[in-house]
Amino acid sequence: MQESLQLPGIRPGRFLDPSAGTGMFISGLKDVPEVHCFEKDKLTGKILSSLYPESRVTIDGFQSIQPYYNNYFDMVSSNIPFGNTRVYDRDFDRSEDVVRKFSLAAVHNYFFLKGMDTLHEGGILAYITTSGVMDSPQNRPVREWLVNHANLVSAIRLPDNLFVDAGTEVSSDLIVLQKNTRKSELTEKERNFIETRLISGSININNSYADLDHIVHTSVSMGKNMYGQPAMNFIHEGGVGAISEHLRQLLAQDVENHLDRKLYDDNLSRSNNSTILKTEFETLLETAGETERQEVQEESSAQPYEPMLNLFAAYADEEQAEVQVVESRPSPSRAPSASRKKKGDEPEMFNLFSQENMYDEAATQEDMTGERAAAEAKWQERRQKFEEEQKKEMEPRPFTGEIRSEYKNGSIVKSGEQYGYLRGVGTPEVQFHPLKLTVTQQYRTAYYIPLREAYHNLYNKEAETETEQPELREELVKRYDSFYRMFRELNGKDNAKFLLMDAGGREILSLERSVNGKIQKADIFSVPVSFNANEVTHVDTPQEALAASLNKFGEVNLEYMENLSETGRQELLTQLDNRIFYNPMMKNYEIKDRFIAGNVVAKVEWIENYLKDYPDDDASKKSLEALQKAIPEPISFELLDFNLGERWIPVSVYEEFAGYLFEAKAHIHYTESIDEFSVSFEETNANITDKYYVKGEKRSYYGNDLLKHALHNTVPDITKTVQDEEGNDIKVRDTEAIQLADAKINEIRSAFTGWLDEQLPEFKQHLADMYNRKFNCYVRPDYDGSLQSFPFLDLKGLDIPDLYDSQKNAVWMLKMNGGGIIDHEVGTGKTLIMCIAAFEMKRLGLANKPMIIGLKSNVHDIADTFKRAYPNARVLYPGKEDFTPEKRVGIFHDIKNNNWDCIILTHDQFGKIPQSPEIQQEIYTQEIDSIEENLAVFEQQGNEVSGWIKKGLERRKENLEAKLEKLEQDIKDRTDDVTDFKQMGIDHLFVDESHYQNFLIFSFDIINILKFSIFPI
Repeated sequence: MQESLQLPGIRPGRFLDPSAGTGMFISGLKDVPEVHCFEKDKLTGKILSSLYPESRVTIDGFQSIQPYYNNYFDMVSSNIPFGNTRVYDRDFDRSEDVVRKFSLAAVHNYFFLKGMDTLHEGGILAYITTSGVMDSPQNRPVREWLVNHANLVSAIRLPDNLFVDAGTEVSSDLIVLQKNTRKSELTEKERNFIETRLISGSININNSYADLDHIVHTSVSMGKNMYGQPAMNFIHEGGVGAISEHLRQLLAQDVENHLDRKLYDDNLSRSNNSTILKTEFETLLETAGETERQEVQEESSAQPYEPMLNLFAAYADEEQAEVQVVESRPSPSRAPSASRKKKGDEPEMFNLFSQENMYDEAATQEDMTGERAAAEAKWQERRQKFEEEQKKEMEPRPFTGEIRSEYKNGSIVKSGEQYGYLRGVGTPEVQFHPLKLTVTQQYRTAYYIPLREAYHNLYNKEAETETEQPELREELVKRYDSFYRMFRELNGKDNAKFLLMDAGGREILSLERSVNGKIQKADIFSVPVSFNANEVTHVDTPQEALAASLNKFGEVNLEYMENLSETGRQELLTQLDNRIFYNPMMKNYEIKDRFIAGNVVAKVEWIENYLKDYPDDDASKKSLEALQKAIPEPISFELLDFNLGERWIPVSVYEEFAGYLFEAKAHIHYTESIDEFSVSFEETNANITDKYYVKGEKRSYYGNDLLKHALHNTVPDITKTVQDEEGNDIKVRDTEAIQLADAKINEIRSAFTGWLDEQLPEFKQHLADMYNRKFNCYVRPDYDGSLQSFPFLDLKGLDIPDLYDSQKNAVWMLKMNGGGIIDHEVGTGKTLIMCIAAFEMKRLGLANKPMIIGLKSNVHDIADTFKRAYPNARVLYPGKEDFTPEKRVGIFHDIKNNNWDCIILTHDQFGKIPQSPEIQQEIYTQEIDSIEENLAVFEQQGNEVSGWIKKGLERRKENLEAKLEKLEQDIKDRTDDVTDFKQMGIDHLFVDESHYQNFLIFSFDIINILKFSIFPI
């Protein structure tokens, strides 16, 4: 194989193997000056480094290759990995090329496109890869991309038995391409490479193999691939030597006919000429500046003798105030500027910011005296020095100022006396890039930066401390008023255009909102928006004091309740008798709804042990009596239904049963994280290999296999090969074998029940006690909401005399628990429950910004009900036309910067709220940690765990690592100022019709940062 890949007459100067393993592909290289290798596995990479110390070995994934190596190598060759393993590459992920983005979903596709990037024009790519690259119809875009960027030199299918010695039978191809990005048309060979055809059943094959002449084989048959799917099997019975010779002949022929040697030789090992592209931010600034210059020039042409700038003109109208700061001086021999000619008796005006006009009409060389010539030369020297200093000042340099939390790549800042933008935020080397700003832009920036800082200082401080900051709020008002006096509204046309140049500008624009066509300040100028500042100072009854305490502290705080109600502690306890109980586990009182609920058996046992040490604790004795009365009646063994495989039963019981049934010592292990049993026996006998045995075509199922299926309550999917009407072999389910396996599995499960019945009474009682302690120990709380008064609720507007008791109880439950599930029947008033609960939580301080989400079909009814129930409430309900992509970002900032009583969105609108990358990063990291923990368990179990389970977890880990790498890069490069969910301050979510859509996909991401109230139907 190595010799076959040494293309005849081709001697590369720079060679790359992107998946080198232990170096099989580079072992045969001779006289190659520069060899680069990538190997992701650390141990394999270290072996590779030791075997080939003269090569440059990178122990990392191919995606870590630096951009410097684009258009660098003469040849890229490897046996590349394959599979649906996701790869993260920043350039590919952000590319506008859809095929590049598509390739990230499968590692083999990515290797082709990335390998092509590293080749110089005319360079050669030779990969051995899975046949799926050529045969899969879904891979057509990748094949088309390849032949549009390279010449197809050769495509040869290798025999399925080539890698048998490596422990696998896989259909693979050798694909050789020559980079040619200037090609104008495709050959017939390349058009065939793009397309596939269906030959039988579900078997697809590339059109390149229509006549089988480029397939290394001695026999062909219809069979199955490594995944058990129908496929054509090509076998070569001549051994590795014969396969290599056949391959060498085909490859030599293709190289002779299709390799452009001139294209290869002309570009051999040439250095890369990279092009520096302007960033979107720089282009935006340049465009804005150009627009301003055009405006000035147009006005200058119409009014060439504009009066000199005065102090007030700089702040008035943008079109009239902007002037250019630097102009180039004309050469002495240049004729006087046409714009400098006097018109009649009009006085000549000069630019205060340039010395150009002093020399526009300088004398010609012939008229200059020696003294004047020396003065001119001296001036030229000073000017050249000045220009060099100016040029140096405009070069990027390290930023030495404070890196504030709101800074992102693209944030406008001041360094010394210059304004510029930042790059590299989040890295140790943050760079300051100076900007050439017009006079007006400089003044705007000077007023804008303090306003931006004042806003973030206020919001961050109040969000962090949850205390009002009047001094910081006064500073924000002061900075806003200063900007307003100079430039008017932030959302004015010219101001908005300028502010959007800053990475955080859009958020500052949300400091204003439009109400009935008029611009108003956002709520943050007058009240806190990141927390609820309304503090309850007095209540009339102990019941209200209890509710206030629960809302503020989440627990019973008797001292707080005493102050609120102006009632003594003993009087409070008397009036709240049977409403609160002392919990010695918490060293505090709890409401009945929480204390006499949950696992009461465990609570009873704990308090009984506690009272042995503290027998005089009367409050705990009273609590114990209440708990004991609430314990459910135990269920006897005879009334329980035990099934083999129930996860709460110890595996030791299953091992004992297996030993009884199979007459052999069994080892059974259960992995909870993936819900998987593994079974093995220390020895074998007829029960395992004969009595409980089912034979399939490809594999046999023994007693341990059938016991595992019995524990999982599943049946193996056994297949067999038959011939279709055309005589082709196809795979179908082996019904007879499946039925036999099902019968033996049911026999095992029935035997377990019989075995349990034969056990001693002590064993049965122990099992029944385990069940009762684990399951029959819970008490549902009984919520009584009759004491609620619901201030501000407009029953007349709702046209009802009062709320149902079920509605009052449901609202009380949501308030006491901070959320819950309302699974009431249709027509019982769940919509009103949502509206009242949201407002009550806001009123009492339990929630700061509650949000209700519902279906498009009924979200209008929810909003209408809320407004009728609370006509004076501040409710944000954006319609469809308000939630367009252009307006959506503004609404997100509007949610953040204003103090809403409730926000109402549809499921679709809610799904468009961006999630915090940091939250997603935390979730992915936790899942990766969980997978690594499972893999460590599998390593301990050795061969007892199915290989496909382990490989599946490893693939899942690699995909998550790619997503995590993308998130980390997004966080580093974040330049947008879109408010994410975490920043909005939403802390309670009411989900109507939660069984619709895929709501829980999102909810799992945010479950740790807010509370839920679920309304399923």
